[in-house]
Amino acid sequence: MGRRLGFALVFVGLFLLFFALFERFYAYPRLQKAPLDQYSTPVATGTGTYFNRSTLREVQDAQLQNTRVVRGDVKAGSSSTAVWDTFSSTIDTQDQGVLTASQERIALDRVTAESVHCCGENPRHDGLTLKFPFNTAKKTYMFWDTGARQSFPAQYAATEKLDGLRVYRFDQRFDGVRTDSVTISGEMAGDPSKDSVSASVIYGNVKTLWVEPRTGIIIKAEQDVNQTLQTEEGRVVLTVVDAKLTYDEATVRHNLDEARDGRSQLTMLSTTLPIGGVLLGILLVVGGLVLAGTRPGRRVAGARESSAAGAA
Repeated sequence: MGRRLGFALVFVGLFLLFFALFERFYAYPRLQKAPLDQYSTPVATGTGTYFNRSTLREVQDAQLQNTRVVRGDVKAGSSSTAVWDTFSSTIDTQDQGVLTASQERIALDRVTAESVHCCGENPRHDGLTLKFPFNTAKKTYMFWDTGARQSFPAQYAATEKLDGLRVYRFDQRFDGVRTDSVTISGEMAGDPSKDSVSASVIYGNVKTLWVEPRTGIIIKAEQDVNQTLQTEEGRVVLTVVDAKLTYDEATVRHNLDEARDGRSQLTMLSTTLPIGGVLLGILLVVGGLVLAGTRPGRRVAGARESSAAGAA
């Protein structure tokens, strides 16, 4: 009976050892990937000034809302690359007028989150786009800006907490980016002697990103956008957009829940289950070998010898 129990314990112990290795080296790497079927709708709100093209005047202290819809194209993705289509728009909540609207197709490495040039991406991206890598480091990353259509350094600034969750704060700052060229009247440019004058849309942004480092999820984002129309001499003709937008509470709360779930699953597969499985497996194997090595009938023989000695 003891030998059978011992062999059973050895079998269970070996199974747990195999299970621990399976979880750590097979299941864990497959979980630590950006999803193919991503779907999210982060919302940012704030106030600002913008030029209303319908009324041809600047609107000040407007209540603004930016909504981005992100939807994964599962069929276009692969084991290494995720393909996400995004649509972003900023509106004046009072009259629902659209300030900005953009559409992008993004391909990214599912582990590093770096842009991948494939799958019909549009425009051609570089750096990080919608998330940071798993196990985000305290360093500078190149992070994509949709308005400028290029990436700029996002520097690690500090470790903070959001609702008790540890996050890394990254700061990105740039200005003077020419995004468009237009022709305006000389009168509008302040030079009535000319019929028309060339002008440029100049764009800048101060962006702050709070990232949960284990999953690379952006928990909270804030940006201070400044876009003006300037003449070639640098004279500001009008403000296109000057606004500060921050993820709303519902978006931050959703991202916190998602990050906590992701951290929990990754920790379980990378640490808790493998270590627990190895320790318990070793104990069962050792205990089973001890039981299996015990000679059957040893205790019975000893009892008979004692009885014989007593009778003598």
